Amino acid sequence: MSIFSKTIDYLSGVIKLRRELEELKQNVSTPVVESKCKNRLIYDVNNGYVTVIDCDGSSYNGYVDKEVAEKLKTADTAEIIRLLSHKEEKVEENNVEQEEKEIVSNFLDVFEGVEDFEVRGNSVYFKGITSVEIPSLIVGRFIELLTQHKNGCFKLSEFDEYNSLKAFTLKLLLNPLKSSREQLLTFVRNNRISTTINGNLVLYRACYEGKENNENTALVKFVAKEYLKLKAWKKSPKNYWVWGCDDGTFELVKENLKNTGVESNLGNLAELYTKLPEMQSKGKQYYSSHGKKKMVIGDIYKIEDEKVDLNADVCHAGGLHAASVDYDYSGYGNVNLVVLINPAKTITVPTYDIGKMRVSEMMIVGINPNPQGVPISEDFYCDLDDNYHNYSIEELENALQTKSLGVTSVSDAVSEVSLKEVQNITNLLKNRVINL
Repeated sequence: MSIFSKTIDYLSGVIKLRRELEELKQNVSTPVVESKCKNRLIYDVNNGYVTVIDCDGSSYNGYVDKEVAEKLKTADTAEIIRLLSHKEEKVEENNVEQEEKEIVSNFLDVFEGVEDFEVRGNSVYFKGITSVEIPSLIVGRFIELLTQHKNGCFKLSEFDEYNSLKAFTLKLLLNPLKSSREQLLTFVRNNRISTTINGNLVLYRACYEGKENNENTALVKFVAKEYLKLKAWKKSPKNYWVWGCDDGTFELVKENLKNTGVESNLGNLAELYTKLPEMQSKGKQYYSSHGKKKMVIGDIYKIEDEKVDLNADVCHAGGLHAASVDYDYSGYGNVNLVVLINPAKTITVPTYDIGKMRVSEMMIVGINPNPQGVPISEDFYCDLDDNYHNYSIEELENALQTKSLGVTSVSDAVSEVSLKEVQNITNLLKNRVINL
């Protein structure tokens, strides 16, 4: 399920409930007008939404202005359909963001007293970051969470979700392309997407196993799988050691369960996992299907800026690819991976393949033990998520020191946020806990 899958529906439902309660309170809401044809109209003057019930009891809905509403009073069935269809075509042409903004504008009072935000008119910004407003879809989710908190039902898991959403949004605002920001939200709307506590996207992809082979090859695969398996079981890899057996296989044990004179203790599992990039450079390699770029577990995989293709109509080029948990990426390699992606590094969602996206950078977490459609556990990636988050902050801090926004640019596009705002975002990302 998308992290935003019910946001707008939820807020629309609250608006509807508010109106129904107001109707009960006043005993009159919007006028019900009967015509000679006995058409009945329920018309909301605020947003132009109308329900028409004709003389046969059939119901029709749509958005119209006042003049069209008057015509609907005496229209026959064909005329009702024509009048509503004409307006509905205009509604479909409207920007989705504008429609969502109109909905969330009814709830902006919830931000009063919350020091993270600043409301200007119908736009919501992070305090000190006013070059780019927070997209209305995300504003809606903040409204849900803050409403739950103010109603006294804000649980720890929901507090974590607030921090996750905050970090996700801050990183999204650093994305220099408005089109990329919009396409990422479309991707999140249409797919089951998880975000980490640090605001990174949890996505999936495939790669090919290279032909390199030496004594490190089998060890790399063993360490990668066993480490992530223990994390998924909520056990600490620091409590386990890897032993090499005489037949060339490996075994995972607690140190005091084996006689060191029989098998070779290759080291602590957690420590070996941190050395995977070094081990892989000497052993088994993994490659992407496009460009044959080397991929290293536990490392960050990038594409050169000049190779970025911003054209969403191009499906198989110009970026690194990652997909939702439900996407069938079996044709792109024989090894399945879990990856983390900074929202600032997303580029495009292919127009004709919305289950995947192109990015300029990703953290390779490890070999995915789950089948297609089964999301990975948070414990699987939490350590590397912290590493990736710290890397992103260091990158921003280096950019601030050199007074260069190159780190927040793609191709010829540069972020809309100023150096001062980048500093504010960096500070917020370094301190993800808020006071409510």
